[in-house]
Amino acid sequence: MTNFAHAKMTIKRIMTPQKVEIAENLETSLAKAIEACEHDKVFILTDETTREFCWPVVSGFPCLHGAEVISIGATDTHKTLESLVHVWEELGRMGGTRHTLLINIGGGMVTDLGGFAASTFKRGINYINI
Repeated sequence: MTNFAHAKMTIKRIMTPQKVEIAENLETSLAKAIEACEHDKVFILTDETTREFCWPVVSGFPCLHGAEVISIGATDTHKTLESLVHVWEELGRMGGTRHTLLINIGGGMVTDLGGFAASTFKRGINYINI
Protein backbone atom coordinates (compact mmCIF):
# COMPACT_ATOMS: atom_id res chain seq x y z
CA MET A 1 0.00 0.00 0.00
CA THR A 2 2.94 2.36 0.50
CA ASN A 3 4.58 1.67 -2.87
CA PHE A 4 3.91 4.63 -5.15
CA ALA A 5 6.44 3.59 -7.78
CA HIS A 6 3.88 3.94 -10.55
CA ALA A 7 1.16 6.06 -9.02
CA LYS A 8 -1.60 7.30 -11.28
CA MET A 9 -2.52 10.97 -10.96
CA THR A 10 -5.48 12.75 -12.47
CA ILE A 11 -5.14 16.49 -12.61
CA LYS A 12 -8.32 18.49 -13.05
CA ARG A 13 -8.15 22.19 -13.56
CA ILE A 14 -11.38 24.10 -13.76
CA MET A 15 -12.54 24.65 -17.32
CA THR A 16 -9.72 22.58 -18.85
CA PRO A 17 -9.55 18.95 -19.91
CA GLN A 18 -8.30 16.32 -17.48
CA LYS A 19 -4.76 15.08 -17.72
CA VAL A 20 -3.86 11.57 -16.60
CA GLU A 21 -0.24 10.92 -15.79
CA ILE A 22 1.48 7.69 -14.78
CA ALA A 23 4.11 8.94 -12.36
CA GLU A 24 7.53 7.30 -12.43
CA ASN A 25 8.51 9.51 -9.49
CA LEU A 26 5.50 10.62 -7.48
CA GLU A 27 7.29 13.44 -5.66
CA THR A 28 8.53 15.06 -8.88
CA SER A 29 5.28 14.53 -10.78
CA LEU A 30 3.17 15.83 -7.91
CA ALA A 31 5.34 18.92 -7.51
CA LYS A 32 4.93 19.68 -11.23
CA ALA A 33 1.16 19.09 -11.07
CA ILE A 34 0.77 21.38 -8.06
CA GLU A 35 2.87 24.04 -9.75
CA ALA A 36 0.66 23.83 -12.85
CA CYS A 37 -2.51 24.48 -10.81
CA GLU A 38 -3.01 28.05 -9.71
CA HIS A 39 -3.71 27.95 -5.97
CA ASP A 40 -3.43 29.90 -2.75
CA LYS A 41 -3.65 26.96 -0.35
CA VAL A 42 -3.37 23.16 -0.61
CA PHE A 43 -5.64 20.66 1.11
CA ILE A 44 -5.28 16.88 1.17
CA LEU A 45 -8.31 14.59 1.35
CA THR A 46 -7.77 11.05 2.63
CA ASP A 47 -9.89 8.35 4.13
CA GLU A 48 -8.87 6.69 7.41
CA THR A 49 -6.90 3.97 5.60
CA THR A 50 -4.95 6.24 3.24
CA ARG A 51 -4.25 8.64 6.10
CA GLU A 52 -2.67 5.79 8.04
CA PHE A 53 -0.71 4.12 5.24
CA CYS A 54 -0.23 6.64 2.41
CA TRP A 55 -0.06 10.07 4.03
CA PRO A 56 3.14 9.21 5.96
CA VAL A 57 4.82 8.33 2.65
CA VAL A 58 4.05 11.69 0.98
CA SER A 59 3.75 14.06 3.94
CA GLY A 60 7.45 14.92 3.80
CA PHE A 61 7.33 16.05 0.17
CA PRO A 62 8.35 19.74 0.07
CA CYS A 63 5.50 20.45 -2.37
CA LEU A 64 3.02 19.47 0.37
CA HIS A 65 4.59 21.61 3.10
CA GLY A 66 1.81 23.50 4.87
CA ALA A 67 -1.00 21.43 3.34
CA GLU A 68 -4.04 20.89 5.56
CA VAL A 69 -5.37 17.32 5.83
CA ILE A 70 -9.06 16.43 5.84
CA SER A 71 -10.05 12.82 6.57
CA ILE A 72 -13.27 10.93 6.04
CA GLY A 73 -14.29 7.38 6.89
CA ALA A 74 -13.07 4.52 4.71
CA THR A 75 -15.18 2.37 2.35
CA ASP A 76 -18.14 3.23 0.14
CA THR A 77 -20.41 3.38 3.19
CA HIS A 78 -18.91 6.84 3.74
CA LYS A 79 -19.67 8.09 0.23
CA THR A 80 -22.51 10.14 1.67
CA LEU A 81 -23.88 13.64 1.79
CA GLU A 82 -22.67 13.82 5.39
CA SER A 83 -19.08 13.14 4.29
CA LEU A 84 -19.42 15.67 1.49
CA VAL A 85 -20.69 18.32 3.91
CA HIS A 86 -17.81 17.47 6.26
CA VAL A 87 -15.30 18.15 3.45
CA TRP A 88 -16.99 21.45 2.53
CA GLU A 89 -17.11 22.51 6.19
CA GLU A 90 -13.45 21.66 6.76
CA LEU A 91 -12.39 23.50 3.60
CA GLY A 92 -14.30 26.56 4.81
CA ARG A 93 -13.16 26.31 8.42
CA MET A 94 -9.50 26.06 7.43
CA GLY A 95 -9.58 28.99 5.03
CA GLY A 96 -10.32 27.39 1.69
CA THR A 97 -11.06 29.89 -1.07
CA ARG A 98 -12.09 29.87 -4.71
CA HIS A 99 -8.37 29.44 -5.48
CA THR A 100 -7.71 26.45 -3.21
CA LEU A 101 -6.27 23.17 -4.54
CA LEU A 102 -7.60 19.84 -3.22
CA ILE A 103 -5.44 16.72 -3.57
CA ASN A 104 -7.42 13.49 -3.13
CA ILE A 105 -5.27 10.56 -2.06
CA GLY A 106 -6.97 7.20 -2.14
CA GLY A 107 -9.15 4.82 -4.04
CA GLY A 108 -12.37 5.40 -5.91
CA MET A 109 -14.45 6.52 -2.94
CA VAL A 110 -12.00 9.27 -1.96
CA THR A 111 -11.40 10.43 -5.51
CA ASP A 112 -15.13 10.32 -6.37
CA LEU A 113 -16.21 12.24 -3.28
CA GLY A 114 -13.19 14.56 -3.38
CA GLY A 115 -13.69 15.37 -7.05
CA PHE A 116 -17.34 16.18 -6.45
CA ALA A 117 -16.50 18.25 -3.36
CA ALA A 118 -13.89 20.21 -5.31
CA SER A 119 -16.23 20.73 -8.25
CA THR A 120 -18.92 22.18 -6.02
CA PHE A 121 -16.94 24.09 -3.35
CA LYS A 122 -17.24 27.83 -4.05
CA ARG A 123 -18.37 27.04 -7.63
CA GLY A 124 -15.40 24.75 -8.25
CA ILE A 125 -11.75 24.50 -7.28
CA ASN A 126 -8.81 22.70 -8.86
CA TYR A 127 -8.07 19.17 -7.75
CA ILE A 128 -5.62 16.35 -8.24
CA ASN A 129 -6.50 12.68 -7.70
CA ILE A 130 -3.79 10.25 -6.64
